[in-house]
Amino acid sequence: MASVRANLPAVVLDSYDHGEADKIVTFFCQGIGRLTTIAKGAHRSKKRFVNKLELFSFLQISYSRSAPGNLAVITEAELVNPFLSLRSNLSRYHAASILREFILLVTSEKLNDDHLFQLSLWALHALDTGVDQKTVLALFLIKLYDVIGYRPDFLQCRSCGKHYPAQAPAVFSPRAGGLLCSSCLPDHDHSGRQLSPGTIQMIISVQQQPLARLNRIKPSTVNLRETLDCLYRYGRHLFQKDIHSWKWLGSS
Repeated sequence: MASVRANLPAVVLDSYDHGEADKIVTFFCQGIGRLTTIAKGAHRSKKRFVNKLELFSFLQISYSRSAPGNLAVITEAELVNPFLSLRSNLSRYHAASILREFILLVTSEKLNDDHLFQLSLWALHALDTGVDQKTVLALFLIKLYDVIGYRPDFLQCRSCGKHYPAQAPAVFSPRAGGLLCSSCLPDHDHSGRQLSPGTIQMIISVQQQPLARLNRIKPSTVNLRETLDCLYRYGRHLFQKDIHSWKWLGSS
């Protein structure tokens, strides 16, 4: 007997043609995590799927699965928010693609994380409504590492435990997962990134803020440059792979 799930909030992470009529669609779903499905007859549909399975779209979906381990079949899809500008505006598309790559890296089938889902929706909505792309990416990444349990430590040296004075710059080490003082920074570690005091305080503030208050934070150009660089380096170390879409950030 087929299992059926209905009215499931979902964001489209990937979509590609399968044969002449179908599509394989990957969703990030509230309540169940990542879900790979087949939309049968998607190319021939005049109502059920037309303009609904586009990248980044936010939907309410229903699906069935004939047996555990089998590919789920999408039966209905109701469009909640198409996030249209994320596909029509090139710089927003580039930023959304970076979000998408990180979401794909940290999600998996049957791994439910409502906080990550809400954070992803916040970021897509912020980009769609015209919030500065680099600001959205910086705030998203700070909260992302927190949500997945790899929050970097910006309060003290990760080696000796010395708390940093607010007026002093510090070095962020991806390998250490936080700040290192000059005495503890290995001479051969070239992966670190010096951060100004203002950037460190901004990151700590974002880590402590609830999602609903993130829109109030307006980082400076220096804060954004330093934050994005160190969190990109941290991501490469954490996931042991490059973030391919990051190359678009300079053109966004």
